[in-house]
Amino acid sequence: MLAVIAAFALQVLPKPRVETDILALLPAAQQDAAMDDALDAFSARLARKQLFLIGAPEAEVAKNSARAFAELLRASKAFARVDLELTADAQQRFGVYLQHRAYLLSKDDVEALRAGKTDALAQQALRSAFTPAGLMQPITLTQDPLGVINRFLQSQRLSLGNAQLDGAVLTVTHDGWTFVLLTVECDGSPFASSVQERVMPAIESAKRAVLADKNVTIYSSGTMQHAAAATERAVAEISTFGSIELLGVIVLLWSVLGALRPLALASMTLAFATLTAFTAVHTLFGTVHILALVFGSSLIGGVIDYSIHFFADRFRDPGKWTPADALRHVGGAILLGLITTLIGYVVLALVPFPGLTQIAVFCAVGLATGCGCVLCWYPVLAQPGKKPLPRFGARVGAAIDNFMTAWRWTRARIALALIGGVVILFGLTRAHIQDDIRALQESPPYLVQQEIRVRELLGSGVETRFFLVSGKSEQAVLETEQRLAAKLDALIAEGAVTSYQAISNNVPPLSQQQVAHALLAERVYAQQGLLDRVMKSLGFPSEAIEKRRNEFLSSSAPLQLDTWLQSPAAEGSKHLWLDKVGDRYATVVTLGGIRDVQAITDVRIEDVRLIDRVASTSDILTQYRRVMSMLLALIYVVAGIVLAIRFGWRDAPRMLLPSALATATTLGLFGWFGVPINLFTLLALWLVLGLGIDYGIFLRHGQAAKDRASRPTAILSVTLSACTTLLAFGLLAFSATPFIRSIGLTLLCAIMLSWIFVLFSCLTTSRHE
Repeated sequence: MLAVIAAFALQVLPKPRVETDILALLPAAQQDAAMDDALDAFSARLARKQLFLIGAPEAEVAKNSARAFAELLRASKAFARVDLELTADAQQRFGVYLQHRAYLLSKDDVEALRAGKTDALAQQALRSAFTPAGLMQPITLTQDPLGVINRFLQSQRLSLGNAQLDGAVLTVTHDGWTFVLLTVECDGSPFASSVQERVMPAIESAKRAVLADKNVTIYSSGTMQHAAAATERAVAEISTFGSIELLGVIVLLWSVLGALRPLALASMTLAFATLTAFTAVHTLFGTVHILALVFGSSLIGGVIDYSIHFFADRFRDPGKWTPADALRHVGGAILLGLITTLIGYVVLALVPFPGLTQIAVFCAVGLATGCGCVLCWYPVLAQPGKKPLPRFGARVGAAIDNFMTAWRWTRARIALALIGGVVILFGLTRAHIQDDIRALQESPPYLVQQEIRVRELLGSGVETRFFLVSGKSEQAVLETEQRLAAKLDALIAEGAVTSYQAISNNVPPLSQQQVAHALLAERVYAQQGLLDRVMKSLGFPSEAIEKRRNEFLSSSAPLQLDTWLQSPAAEGSKHLWLDKVGDRYATVVTLGGIRDVQAITDVRIEDVRLIDRVASTSDILTQYRRVMSMLLALIYVVAGIVLAIRFGWRDAPRMLLPSALATATTLGLFGWFGVPINLFTLLALWLVLGLGIDYGIFLRHGQAAKDRASRPTAILSVTLSACTTLLAFGLLAFSATPFIRSIGLTLLCAIMLSWIFVLFSCLTTSRHE
């Protein structure tokens, strides 16, 4: 005990890590380990980013407020990056394109030159020169008289939708308001509690300062705010539910046992079991998932059960009872209950599912520690007690025993039971399976509204779906990406998607650049070509025209990917380039405003893969739900063999039947009431099996005893155990987190049914004997 407490105090308590990301529960669906690692890194970086739109009726107020907001965030030292103003001016950002303009053309210009439509290009250039629209071009008329580089820049699709460059900042104008775009990146996972503790106070403090006494609005979008809300809600629920649960258990045990010592010992046992389990999981995995903590509350149902079984034995013979007698009488039953439960958790730990492994280790270590405490501490520390036991517990046990003894299966009751069975069977046919990961997470409505508002203002948004393009060389990747871009352009025309962002739009493959260079040489820079016509119309002297032609003829270097990546022009897009991953190169093409998911899914190009994390995660949930179903059936078989060895082949099925009936009835009721069934429902039913077997063991043990007081005592013990478990898990049914709520609803229903069915199984066994 001292060693465990020391390990907790020195290694865990200084920096406890609690994971709230539901995706961390799931195994990675790896096709290529190196590529999947690169994609995970890309997704993690996206998750670290957060967007803010700071708006005001006056553009200058919005800009000043955004600058103040950015300065406050930088001063907090809580962020890796805070980006408001572009770090380079237009000349620096677009200089790399001017240096290689002899090889760069927009797709429309390529088609026009191929078709010989030079007149249209000439008119377009003259229109830009003599209208105010030309003044808004990023490259000046002197540098780009034909407008080809300007059109190339305009053809580069941005993923920020309606955002436009206003000076050095990106702005959106809507309903007379101007919104300035600010992006930040935290310096760690948004799901890490240590990162949330640094970032969220900094954001809230900056918001209060900027919003004070000003007509300013701030909208935000990003993973961080949802993760922080989930953590805050989980901590609040655990604290609230745990307090209610603890109070309920204290009241219940005090009313039955009437002494402080059993309560104190049970509390110490539970605290030490939880501390040991938390330390073991934190040491083995480096973090403890919130779901492991939720299931860890089953220790209250399991560890307290062991304590209840030990102390409820006092009702068997209150005047002569001693702790040593209790150990001899119920110690074997407690140990057998632990063994049958541990078998299930050992099997669960072998499943290659990180979340299940954590749950299995947490519960197995906690239950084994709790059982060890009961069997080793209680015979030494417990006392017979001088005060008489409260009559409430004895009356409860006797009343249930009398009711069960008086029960008769009349024809009406048998008919009612058969009708109930048929109703449940029909309910099972109506059961709804829900493996969609989105249905297992739920953000507060105000955050959802913020996300919707940001998407509306930007007119688009980066989706969770994106394309992965790979190839044996950098140019092969760019060539493939261009074929994908052509498909996406067609989908944009059809309205299936609003935008996309691809590096090949910024750096065309060398083959395409060579085509552009040849067209420019033939149709534009040749003597009496388009260059001469346009520049003469604009009034340029012959010397200026020849200088421009000579610059083109002397250029011999297409734009290389490495050159672009190192330039200021790559500032907003270079994160898409994954570089060499394993023996292949790879890049990502992000999507914005997907309106037709099937159209995106139907894109088929060699070396292009649609990455849909939502769909793949949902597929993993489906796969493991099926695996869990088979494992649950396997555990029933294994537990049946263990029980048959101990109690005989006749009684083993009767001890398993209550858990099986409770499981089937719960699922049938869920079918009628429209409660979806998912992986976490099966995890809850895993606990039902273990607890149902425990109840059966103790009732069977009570019936097998020679003294008549053992049966009511066993019934009381099982009833108290069911009540404490319902207190532990029933409150989870009111959780705001869907997957936790699913666990709570399942156990609230199944544990109550298991207790009822166990009692009827006890009656049948009693009569048979």
